[in-house]
Amino acid sequence: MTTPETEVPTRKASVATAKQVRLNLVYIDLWSAVKVSAMVAVAISVAVFLTVILSWLLLSAVGVIGALEGVIGDILGDGGGGVLALLEFGQVLLLAFVGALINIVSLTVLGSVGAVLYNAIGRFTGGLTVGFTNT
Repeated sequence: MTTPETEVPTRKASVATAKQVRLNLVYIDLWSAVKVSAMVAVAISVAVFLTVILSWLLLSAVGVIGALEGVIGDILGDGGGGVLALLEFGQVLLLAFVGALINIVSLTVLGSVGAVLYNAIGRFTGGLTVGFTNT
């Protein structure tokens, strides 16, 4: 006597053939490229900003910033105040923020320039052929 757990299914498994489609990417919408590159730039800038701040906090907690200030003060003497002011947390925070803003603007512009260049090249070459399969 067979139980439902030991029965062999009598249905044949249908074998689906994979359908392949080949498409040409001949145009990238400029506004879409700007939006995507801006979002990627924001993500990268936030990551870099947090990395700089957390690195400064770690180096300060370990004592590297204090030792560096001592070495710079010994080398430059009393005139090292301008250089030592750059190692303060407020200055590091400000420079990291300005760097993040520059990063956002430059990566967004590079993304849009890349889309314009691809569109120009796509006119001459017919674009990029991409193959898709349906499994």
